[in-house]
Amino acid sequence: MKNLTKINRLKLPIFLIFFVMTTINYAQNSSHKNEIPAVPYAADWSSLQKHNTPDWLYGLKLGIYCHWGPQTVQVASKNTQMTILEAIDKWKGEKFDAKKWVDLMQDAGAQFGGPVAWHGSGVVNWDSNITDWNSAKKGPKVDIYGSLAKELRKRNMPLISSFHTGDFWSRMWGQLSKEDSTYLNPYEDNSKYASANEGRLAEVIFKAWFDRISEAIDTYEPDMIWFDTGFGGTVKGELKKYTDRGRLLPAGDNELISVPESYQQKLISDYFNKGLELGKEVEVFYKTHDIPPGIGIRDIEDGNLQGMQYDPWMADINMQRHFEWPSPWFYNPANKVKEAGTLIDMLIDMTSKNGRMLLNVPPKADGSFADETKKELYAMGQWLKINGEAIYNTMPWIFYGEGPTEVTNPGHHGQGKNHGELIPKYTSEDIRFTQNGKNLYAICMEWPGEQITIRTLGSKGKLYPGDIQSISMLGSKDRVRWEQKPEGLVVQFPKEKPCDFAYVLKIERR
Repeated sequence: MKNLTKINRLKLPIFLIFFVMTTINYAQNSSHKNEIPAVPYAADWSSLQKHNTPDWLYGLKLGIYCHWGPQTVQVASKNTQMTILEAIDKWKGEKFDAKKWVDLMQDAGAQFGGPVAWHGSGVVNWDSNITDWNSAKKGPKVDIYGSLAKELRKRNMPLISSFHTGDFWSRMWGQLSKEDSTYLNPYEDNSKYASANEGRLAEVIFKAWFDRISEAIDTYEPDMIWFDTGFGGTVKGELKKYTDRGRLLPAGDNELISVPESYQQKLISDYFNKGLELGKEVEVFYKTHDIPPGIGIRDIEDGNLQGMQYDPWMADINMQRHFEWPSPWFYNPANKVKEAGTLIDMLIDMTSKNGRMLLNVPPKADGSFADETKKELYAMGQWLKINGEAIYNTMPWIFYGEGPTEVTNPGHHGQGKNHGELIPKYTSEDIRFTQNGKNLYAICMEWPGEQITIRTLGSKGKLYPGDIQSISMLGSKDRVRWEQKPEGLVVQFPKEKPCDFAYVLKIERR
């Protein structure tokens, strides 16, 4: 009413008063989905569910992170008796170079990247003030996390950090937490911590877990964090199926290795509030069902999903096939790397289904990357230089694709089973769609020959006659001839392939 009184005093025409009032009301009542909330997040699921996925994250489709630690030394030694403590002593990382790591990420076409900040060895990969068991004082004696964070930020690449904490009581060495002066010696028997809390893990272990990850977040201010093993533990339950058509598993077969909900909630709320403090939007990734829906983005470990997904998601994919265990995510020449064509096909399929890929690129024990690893990454990057506009900053279309080939083993670890032989092998009939603005991209997974008929784009389907303005092929200068018929869009292909893998038709719509 105060605004209306001021306007009436000006004796403005009634239509102008209506326009001004409408504008004022819209400005007062409208809200952007990513508007930073005025009230900080509380440590409960209902408050955390108010968090929204940042706008900048939707356009990110490919990231790279690197499993590197004393496990790499154990694998390289071929000595099955080598302890993790012996491996830490032998882990020198003399060829580690953060600049070269990020160079390789960019050469592969990655938009974001980061370190595996902690992977259950008892050593955290940053310069910690809580524990001396860190990579700046042990092993390579370098702040791995800090070096990569600094280099990534130089290139305006968002920073993702992952935490894989596994069996807590055996992975908390040195001073336990900021509040507890207890020192956990890795050379002693610490098994009492495994059952000190009425048969479950001691509370002090969770405090130590919380303090370490909080320290990493406060020090390096990551844009995204991803919680793997130990955070929620529900993958074990999902794979074993706690309930099978309503029938519970036998008693005692329901154990989860997980931090309590109170610690999950406190850590995520602190992180979201840290983002508010810094004036930036941040995001959490978690394994399916580790936390309630709508709080962050779910991750599928070494797997893919069937069909279009309504919510954004991510798959962390191992570049290596799983031929030899243990530690298959750390570099092992026996675990041959996936070829660029396979990785590109997976990236395309995930992107068409509202997903994105976080690719594990494991370095060797000395901190350098194997030639076969670099070869496939360079090939991937070359394809993205030509066809990246069909991947980066795109969104799904109404249909994710067409063709006979679909993921047959969806979910966690689905792409790793049978040494990766279950990864789909696409045909010239398989098409995947993405879009950006008026441009629709039809990505042909294999070269079809002289022409292709895309049934989804027929004139009796979603695109009406006259909707298509022009069609071109990314990377080709040849004119593309086409005709939209009721039964499908018939496209004449250029005589020469513009790249080595999938082929993108750029369709400009009215």
